[in-house]
Amino acid sequence: MEIDAQSETVKSRFARVYGSAGEAPRVMGILKAFWPLLVICLLLGYLIRAALPFPFLSLSQLGWALILLAVAGVVLLALGDRRLGNYLKGAKGEEWVARELAFLPATFTVFNGIRMPDGQYNFDHILLGPSGIFVVETKNWSGHVAFSDGRVQVDEKEIKRSPLQQVKGEAAELDAFLQAQGHAGVSIQTVLCFLGSQLEEPISNVNGVVVCDGASLTDVLTGELNEPVDPVLLEAIEHSLMPLVG
Repeated sequence: MEIDAQSETVKSRFARVYGSAGEAPRVMGILKAFWPLLVICLLLGYLIRAALPFPFLSLSQLGWALILLAVAGVVLLALGDRRLGNYLKGAKGEEWVARELAFLPATFTVFNGIRMPDGQYNFDHILLGPSGIFVVETKNWSGHVAFSDGRVQVDEKEIKRSPLQQVKGEAAELDAFLQAQGHAGVSIQTVLCFLGSQLEEPISNVNGVVVCDGASLTDVLTGELNEPVDPVLLEAIEHSLMPLVG
């Protein structure tokens, strides 16, 4: 009983955490990596049906078809393995950030890996605290990250799907959900956190999005310059988001 009481005391010192980080990229990674197996199985079944019991493919045709199918399978699986590696790397980044957020003070509430009803985005992290309401998007990328005219480049290669637009879209979707719940006029701050990347500055503002590295994330979220939020409003928003936790 004493151990349980001590455990509860320790928990009460830190942020309340809901949801599990990294689940969405892991599931998506597996689906996108191994869908070629389904295609290969379907084609293999078709070839077997074409050969038996009344073949309309000769043995040589069947042999060539199987060879081509095997080559295509190897190529597709190799590409799938690379995709899976990228998704798993993203999942590890989300888990790292989630651990950092879990040690914020007890005045904060963290939601990991949730999705709005009929929403477009998987939210890495939503944070409620006295210093604001934040949408945090994590990118576990390697290389030098630079921004120019709203475009994002990694090692001088432009990223087609801009994470700046992504996190802004997430904030807009969260705002629409909160308005539907009766929380109109809520100010939502967007944060783009890079892990394993080289940024020009540890903290910067790019087109209204706070961009930071992992070491600076806590400073961004607890900064004294952030506009304070009414605790009653934070509690109401927390109750609105809790049903979205899987």
